[in-house]
Amino acid sequence: MLLLENPVRDYAWGAPDGLAGLVGTQPSGGPEAELWVGTHPGAPSVVVGGEHDGRTLADIVADDPARWLGPDLADAGHTALPFLLKILAIGRPLSLQAHPSQEQAVAGFAREDAAGVPIDAPDRSYKDASPKPEALIALTPTWAMCGFRAPIEAANLLAGLGIAGFDPLIEALASGGDDGLRTVLGWLLRLHGSARDEVAQQVAAAVASVWGDDLDDPRTWVQRLVRTFPGDPTAVAPLLLNVVRLEPGDAVHLPAGNLHAYLDGAGVEIMAASDNVLRGGLTPKHIDVDELLSVLRFEPGVPTAPARTATEGVTTYDAGERSFALAAIDPSAGPVELLASAPTLLLATGGPVTVTQGGQDLALDHGRAAYLPPSAEPVTALGSGRLWWGTTGAGLPR
Repeated sequence: MLLLENPVRDYAWGAPDGLAGLVGTQPSGGPEAELWVGTHPGAPSVVVGGEHDGRTLADIVADDPARWLGPDLADAGHTALPFLLKILAIGRPLSLQAHPSQEQAVAGFAREDAAGVPIDAPDRSYKDASPKPEALIALTPTWAMCGFRAPIEAANLLAGLGIAGFDPLIEALASGGDDGLRTVLGWLLRLHGSARDEVAQQVAAAVASVWGDDLDDPRTWVQRLVRTFPGDPTAVAPLLLNVVRLEPGDAVHLPAGNLHAYLDGAGVEIMAASDNVLRGGLTPKHIDVDELLSVLRFEPGVPTAPARTATEGVTTYDAGERSFALAAIDPSAGPVELLASAPTLLLATGGPVTVTQGGQDLALDHGRAAYLPPSAEPVTALGSGRLWWGTTGAGLPR
């Protein structure tokens, strides 16, 4: 086992000292958006103590993939973890975004490489040739937009704004099915100049009288987005997408092609270790409208949540993804013994947890984590906190 220290990302949407309150890291006094645990090159975990003290987990794994990842992943060419474990503290809404499938990622990466687009170019959509599905389990009441509404429902909500210029969009939704959703989103994203400003002003005026904390009213979220992203007509997204509330322990799955955005709250996120993000509004970053529309799946509905199975001391969340799965270990009532059959990251929230394997003890708290390579040696957890177990799709504890 390796004890890990993990970086905090200070993106502007993070809650002030948000991660300090969730996992006990040292407060920064500024926005704290994400705690990263893993080998992602953007912010890899660092080993604390032992022969590898001060080295990144990424370097250690890359030096000997067979030892640290196991023969299956190493033989498949992996030199890093295929997943990334995060804690999110959402202080304000994130951008609308979607992620490609495996086939789309391979094709898109090759296409941009052939065109000579630099890998770090701000207008590059594909940073690698991998998909980027995600799942999030709420730690606090959490709100997200996820998946499209039924077209007729979206038509009625847009009609309720009373904006005359939206009449063709409402008609397209009412008569065009899924094609209507594509038409409306494409129209909003292609607005520019004075036309874009005018539509944004009309949306802001239409929801100006909406006030209060009725978070079940999607117009409340439109108003909040208008204030957070002034001048952006995609603030109407809550009328086109499902607004989902997650209570602590609830989960959401964000597969390829799903348009989504986190709005407020906090959670544990497990995701494929990819950087492929196609923006869809609520952002100053580059939006490739044609590529986004080609990747999106416009069928209505919220994706099926990860399958949740609870046994004594263990709750598993299986999204059916090959690259990741997540479990919550609750050892407060007594020791929980498990087997890490695949590469595993462990992170404690809500209090300290001691992890024991083969006579080695690691105390996890205050944002520290542990890495366990595949092993037939049992792992025992004991403590007052909750232990989050991030692994591959085949590595859920048993």
